[in-house]
Amino acid sequence: MAQNIVERYLVLKNKYRNYDTKYALKRMQAFRLATQELSRKGYEVALEILGSINFGIVEPTSDVDCILFIECDLHKDHSNCPPHCANLTFVKQEISKFVLKRLQPETFNIDYLDSINLKYVEERIRIEQVLGDEALYCLLFYRNIGRPVNRPLFIHYCDELEENPDFLQEIIPWASEALIGYLHTNQHILSFNKYNERILSKGLHLPEGLQQELNEYLNANQSNQNDLPHN
Repeated sequence: MAQNIVERYLVLKNKYRNYDTKYALKRMQAFRLATQELSRKGYEVALEILGSINFGIVEPTSDVDCILFIECDLHKDHSNCPPHCANLTFVKQEISKFVLKRLQPETFNIDYLDSINLKYVEERIRIEQVLGDEALYCLLFYRNIGRPVNRPLFIHYCDELEENPDFLQEIIPWASEALIGYLHTNQHILSFNKYNERILSKGLHLPEGLQQELNEYLNANQSNQNDLPHN
């Protein structure tokens, strides 16, 4: 994607990942094992982890925000399974149960912000009808901003979309606005301040380059926000 708020976000995210806490690493491993267990039961799922775990600055009580990717034949004509979908309900419950049991005595919420049916994605790509499809925008957007679990299940779809120049031209402005909206609703400035405080509280040095990158990112975000149309 072009140099914009998305790229600044990615640079910043990768720098904060150098400070992964043991809680971040343990949680990522627990989610990986949960998807493997579901696969053995015949349910193919993957995740993109957002929020604090995405940046590695996790404490025992930090909540987990995630996007669920699921292969569901029951609703393969829909980009999202409906809330009553038996497959969707089952895998959410199983992931939460497995992760929380493995990480006891930690207690935290696992919030599923969105889900995408990979069977739908597969069909749209097969018939070459990807332009203007917001579900495919979301797939590539989540892959860029999140932290993947079971990446091999869906990365080939992302690669195919990124090889389509017309699709990329469509998604760049959409992704910039989507990221600004996501960060605005998640009080990201307070979050970054909290990440910095956690790093410093552990006696670690906060590099000047990281603080500079954060300032440039926040300034770019504010500039982009001011440029958006207002109702």
